[in-house]
Amino acid sequence: MPDFTAPTPDLTDAQALQLELQELQAAIAAELDPLTLSQRHRDAAYVAMDLGNPALAMTHAVTCLDIARSLEDVGVRARAHVTVALVMLDVYDDLGAWEHFREADALASAAGQARDVALVAVNASHYELERGRDRDATLRLLNLLDSPFARGLHLPGVSAPHTLEASFHINLVKAASRGQRLGQLDAAECARAQGPVAASVAALRAYCRHPEDLPAARWLPDVLESLTEWECAQGNETEATRLADERVTLARDSGSPHLLGQALLDRAVLRGTLGDDAGVISDAAQAGEIFAQSGQDLLVTQAMQAQADARARLGEFREAFGVQRALTRQLETLYRAYFQQGAQLRQIERQVGEAEVRAAAFAEAALRDPLTGAPNRTAAMQRLEHLQERANMGQPSALALLDIDHFKRVNDRYGHAAGDAVLLRAVQVLTAGIREQDCLARFGGEEFLLILAGTPLNVARQVCDRLCVALASHDWSDVSPDLQVTASFGLARLRAGSDLRLVLRAADSAMYEAKAAGRNTVREAPDT
Repeated sequence: MPDFTAPTPDLTDAQALQLELQELQAAIAAELDPLTLSQRHRDAAYVAMDLGNPALAMTHAVTCLDIARSLEDVGVRARAHVTVALVMLDVYDDLGAWEHFREADALASAAGQARDVALVAVNASHYELERGRDRDATLRLLNLLDSPFARGLHLPGVSAPHTLEASFHINLVKAASRGQRLGQLDAAECARAQGPVAASVAALRAYCRHPEDLPAARWLPDVLESLTEWECAQGNETEATRLADERVTLARDSGSPHLLGQALLDRAVLRGTLGDDAGVISDAAQAGEIFAQSGQDLLVTQAMQAQADARARLGEFREAFGVQRALTRQLETLYRAYFQQGAQLRQIERQVGEAEVRAAAFAEAALRDPLTGAPNRTAAMQRLEHLQERANMGQPSALALLDIDHFKRVNDRYGHAAGDAVLLRAVQVLTAGIREQDCLARFGGEEFLLILAGTPLNVARQVCDRLCVALASHDWSDVSPDLQVTASFGLARLRAGSDLRLVLRAADSAMYEAKAAGRNTVREAPDT
């Protein structure tokens, strides 16, 4: 849920959301920072969903993802995929939603960021809840709670609950309660869920006592819905009914037709469970009228089906048949509208794929040397930073700076085309002599950086000696008959606590020692 602005107290929910969307769009128009801009589009997508505008929501979600793909922050990309998934979930595109959830999960897990892993898990559980897969949702949330990523549910240094933590409690109580009531959870799973669910129930009851602790006032109906499921699963019918009634009253006071219609429809379902079919007909009829007025056609069909089932249980078969016929006509209309809207959203969704391919191509090009195709200095430094993290955990590596000897003479004597050919061929020769996990990058001009991942210094020295010989003994006659190419290597070790700048400086000094020693050789730098 967005946290850009708080709803104005004297406005209805719809008016407050519309104002929030306008503020976000104004901020988007004025924003230049890509990271903040991505967040603004993400927030706008959520608000557009709350307003029932899936096309606008998808437009903001796609833009959010397009911007996120241009950034190096994997967590930002994961959150953008979650946003697209939720928009697709809102329009019942299950396959599309699940693909984006899977992509988000892969990104968040690879980055190992607890906050993003928790975000994906909680939102994926919402997807499963909406599809009636209560057991899957329950186990997903319990597995999160038992993992090191559970800390992502809590913001460091913040004592008050926040969006993700509140969502976790709401989803877990609803999923486990409904899963237990409908027999989706076995005895062992119910036992496993008992303690965590009890803790989440206590958190939800605390929200009821102190609704100001919720991320926004419009979250309270969701809290009451989950507690209603809990009381129903425990067999506390009176308390479940009281909570359902409280939710309906709260929804009426909010001025939100959607909240009221959903509260009435859910109370109708509860009354059906308790055998109050007259109450089902009354609530479902009111909900259907509200949904029809706000254009929520699918929810209209759910309300009509609840009425038809209740009338059939009461023996009012003629009336039930009439409702069922009207339902069939409504479904036909909805079916056509769904495909029209689906075509529109699929067109928008195609932009996601195009944006991802475009961004991936740009990102790859930005990390490659255009002449040799080798990784460039930026890519090399990213790789070194990753290896430094591994070195800090006890997995040292080695690196070497190497410079083509007398390269200026090659350009002056044979021409710049020959010089370019030498650089390209040198990359080919050197790359052929290293492992896939190693890296040879063009560091600038005729200078290259060789990164030997997880390699001890004595083994790295053997590799550099071998590469030095490979260059010197290579046949360069197709470039020029009398051409010979050699290189000078400066070798250094990357270990725990190293300063990359100092290590590179040491390797550079060792390389100049190799040149001073007559070139075509390897020199080792002392540990920095």
